[in-house]
Amino acid sequence: MKGRYEQQKPRQKAAGWKKALVIVLVALILVVVGLLAAVVIYYNNMLNKLNKVDVNEIDYAALATATEAEPEEPIIRPTEAVETTEATEAPTTEPPHVASREDYVNFLIVGQSGREGDPKEGARFADSSLLVTVNTYEKTLTLTSLLRDSFVRPPDYKGHSFGRIKLATVYHMGYTYSGNTIAGSMELMNMTLFKNFGIEVDHNFEVSFESFEKILNLMGGVDIELTQPEADYLNKQREKLGWPSLDYKEGLNHLDGWGGLTFARMRHAEGDADSDIKRTSRQQRMVGVILDKLKTMSPADIQNLVNEILPQISTSMTNSEITSTLVSMLPMLKDLKIVNSGTCPAESEYWGEMVDIYKDGFYHSVLKFEEPQTKAHMREITLGEKPNTAK
Repeated sequence: MKGRYEQQKPRQKAAGWKKALVIVLVALILVVVGLLAAVVIYYNNMLNKLNKVDVNEIDYAALATATEAEPEEPIIRPTEAVETTEATEAPTTEPPHVASREDYVNFLIVGQSGREGDPKEGARFADSSLLVTVNTYEKTLTLTSLLRDSFVRPPDYKGHSFGRIKLATVYHMGYTYSGNTIAGSMELMNMTLFKNFGIEVDHNFEVSFESFEKILNLMGGVDIELTQPEADYLNKQREKLGWPSLDYKEGLNHLDGWGGLTFARMRHAEGDADSDIKRTSRQQRMVGVILDKLKTMSPADIQNLVNEILPQISTSMTNSEITSTLVSMLPMLKDLKIVNSGTCPAESEYWGEMVDIYKDGFYHSVLKFEEPQTKAHMREITLGEKPNTAK
């Protein structure tokens, strides 16, 4: 009996260790699941701080064929002859593999001019519009500034027909005719960009001037190189407001929220000639400086910044869309190449004119553009279509 008992004892010990190991593994799994659940809850809570906007999905195919109440003749550059090209044979070699429509994601970011307490608070004009195109196949991020003075014709919307107006005004028209909703601003803007430029917006973001100013202050301001005319303009604006002079000078200057916003909106500095092109260039410089500043911030500071920034932003994206977009883009971040495509319309495609837009005797500076060329150009950038296939 004793011998048989001693032979069974090691087996009982082995069984005890296995049981303990299972308990430890189960405990570890529960801890990991709990941590993941906590991360998901925290992540969703962060995303819920964004102002969500329910924008109607646009049927671009139907919009392309829709007839308008009062069709207009296309704008043609007045002083240029129409170029003709000889027909060429189709290439016999098989074209290289290129990105497909599904590989392109287009984000429209609008800086709107409404300010809390401003007499024109309801005037939600798109003071600046930036189109961000991500090509997930080629791992590129393309930035295109949409010129606010572009002379566009919005499609019929909510029973209203429009003549040609400035692009910046479209955002306000959408807000007004939708019953004062941001969704209306985003919807009419998307429709107008498609009808005039061939751009198909996938997701919208909006930030107000007041919010942009807060964001820069939360970042502790930014350092940016100023020309002498830019420095003079900032100093004069402070004088007009009755504020103490900060004595901005040519060279590197530190700009707080007010200074950064004023710099980004500047179009009346000496030599600007009320140029939207100069302002667009400044805005692109500001974006680059902000990105450089973010790279130097600690993870804790960035987390605090994001926590404060999110409530200042409105977006048409749902939490699930944001998550799926991040999941698809995170693996390519290290190889992502940022490309600056310039403006829409491109410099070679537009010209300036003075137009009595509202037929009231007052003339406004607008940018007219060659619609077919601009559409072909933008559909190649935003959808990968070659010029001869653009609509």
